[in-house]
Amino acid sequence: MKKLFLLSLLLSSAAYSNDFKEILLKDSIISSTTGFEEPLMKENKNITLIGKEDLEKKDYKNIEEILRDAPNVMVQETYFGPVIDLRGNGERAISRVKVLVDGVAINPIDESMGTLPINTIPVSSIERIEIIPGGGAVLNGSGTAGGVVNIITKSTARKNYFTTSYGNLSYDTNKTDISGGYNITKNLYTNFGYSYLKGNGYRKNDDRENGSFTGGFDYKLTKRQRIKIQGTKFKGNQDTSNPVKKEILALNRKAAGFPVESKSDRESYVLDHEFKINNNFTLLTTIYKQKFKRNFIEKSKMDYTMMKSGKMPLDIFVPNVNAELNGKFNEESKGAKIRGKLKYSKGELVLGYEYNKTDLERDTIITGSASKYEGKKYIMNIPISIPIFTPVNLNIGIQNKIYKETNAIYGLNRYKLSEKLDFTSGIRYEYSTFGGDRISSFNLKTKRPGFFTFKPVEVNTNKIISDKRSSNNFAGELGLNYSYSGTGSFYSRYERGFISPMPGQITDKTQTGEYKSNNLKSETSDTLEIGVKDFVGNSFVSWSAFTTFTENEISLIQGNVHNPATKWWNYKNLGKTRRIGTEIFAEQYLGKLTLNQGLTYVNTKITDGDYKGDKVPLAPEGKLTLSANYKITENLSSGFLFNYIGKSTTREFDKNDKVLKSTISGYHFSDLMVQYKVNNYFVVSGGVNNVFNEHYNYSETKDTAIPAPGRNYYISGKITL
Repeated sequence: MKKLFLLSLLLSSAAYSNDFKEILLKDSIISSTTGFEEPLMKENKNITLIGKEDLEKKDYKNIEEILRDAPNVMVQETYFGPVIDLRGNGERAISRVKVLVDGVAINPIDESMGTLPINTIPVSSIERIEIIPGGGAVLNGSGTAGGVVNIITKSTARKNYFTTSYGNLSYDTNKTDISGGYNITKNLYTNFGYSYLKGNGYRKNDDRENGSFTGGFDYKLTKRQRIKIQGTKFKGNQDTSNPVKKEILALNRKAAGFPVESKSDRESYVLDHEFKINNNFTLLTTIYKQKFKRNFIEKSKMDYTMMKSGKMPLDIFVPNVNAELNGKFNEESKGAKIRGKLKYSKGELVLGYEYNKTDLERDTIITGSASKYEGKKYIMNIPISIPIFTPVNLNIGIQNKIYKETNAIYGLNRYKLSEKLDFTSGIRYEYSTFGGDRISSFNLKTKRPGFFTFKPVEVNTNKIISDKRSSNNFAGELGLNYSYSGTGSFYSRYERGFISPMPGQITDKTQTGEYKSNNLKSETSDTLEIGVKDFVGNSFVSWSAFTTFTENEISLIQGNVHNPATKWWNYKNLGKTRRIGTEIFAEQYLGKLTLNQGLTYVNTKITDGDYKGDKVPLAPEGKLTLSANYKITENLSSGFLFNYIGKSTTREFDKNDKVLKSTISGYHFSDLMVQYKVNNYFVVSGGVNNVFNEHYNYSETKDTAIPAPGRNYYISGKITL
């Protein structure tokens, strides 16, 4: 009996594996590498595809949670929002990893208070997520040194479906989703998705409420033409707090920092037109517009210093200010993409043009009060402080009006050198103008008369900085893909990429609140990569090794990072940096059991210039992901997921411009999940996240951190028609 059981297990495993091979080889497609749908196995890149089964194995609240479980993705958390990192880009990942929604970039042009609005997209409306580490400069231009993440929605599915779900989560949180698509006629397809979440957070006084809607239609104008219009609307309110000192978290993981209230409003509209001029030439045109508004209020306590300038004869130092920061962030982006694909006897050629204009208005007003100030004079270079006990009122205003405008052309060619060997080559030229105005003001009022006048002491300063710059950059790609069997291929590739400065990076802020222009230049990177992917028995294995050399890498040094009201920064080009690493992914299909393993290792190093020998700040050394899913019965399945994130380093300045370095320890978390299929239409899911209640942090500096939740639970029900 045991032999018969083992034989049946092997046979079912082999059948399952063969079925999966057919799906992967024939049905797995990707659109992020050329802008057109291509077979996954033909790509000369190490691509991770998060499909329907991955999206449904857990009751994910948002896309951020999905990417945290991806084998090669690191997620940094700030109270402005999540930041996605691939291949060790660390603190500047928001400008080095390009995130797309249906091929349209959503990265902001401001790092200091910008965020990736990935959580504004309903999870129920997602078809798949394509992750391409270390590639994409020819097609996507600036900001792809770490790679590309493309979120593909169900707007092009053209299949009838309807799903609705309700979930209850820890911290009194409830989540509702509903989505659907329907072919109204043979030519007209419509779709929609809605998600609503309301509840508290892990930390004290945290709560949030948000709703997101997406919808549109796909209409076949003729046999060769179709038009698609898609819109998204998001509104959210969130109360949270800034990072807390680590010694406080050691006593109370749920301790709140200074309160932060934020309101977000995002909308986007995309129009796609596809024209198959003939069987060999297809033209795609995309026109889009996006708006993202965010208002936030932060209350805190700070010390403020204003150096002498203009009419102010001495330095002013105001300690223990009870401050309130009111910030408004309003970004609007519009653009167009035109690309055509020509198939010919030996391959295919993609040519494209891209235009984007993004404008950002950011206003910050800091008001505060204190019980005293100090006037500091220098006598023979010796500072003498005179404490003056009198009520003090501060009003600091900062207004930024910045922009970035880009025009680019590119070409990407795939040529069959032989039946098994493909050659890829591409080039891109990109011209950008960027800059804007920064207006800053400082007002101090007291009730104490001055030494030589009976009027109360009052200080007023105003300053305007205007800066406009341009950049010309080229990107290129050369690659080979050798299909040595029906299931396996070996590839090698070289890519030249670049990152032009964001308009917010060309101005520094000193410790005294003064803004100054810098001499920031574009950075360039050269990446070499080799890899192989194949089926080995019942396993699918994908492996790559890579190294990236970067010239003039843009680096950020900052102080007082825990408080935007007093934070200061300095952007500069490092001499040279080097990243070297490997990525290994494997999946085994053993009858009712599926196993996954993912290992990413990245060694970063500054090889020349300032900070030579240091690692790239906030770039984890790697990530290990292990998961198992077992089908207990025809209707009941369970799973386990383990994630380990490697250690990283931080680099900050203290008040005396001394560089402070520290190490952030690696951490891990594990999740359990179970699903029960009641019938063909109704599924119940439940699970435990961070099942071992590990203490780790979403983000850290030398002294402060934002803690990740401890053990938490969820249960949900989903109806699919």
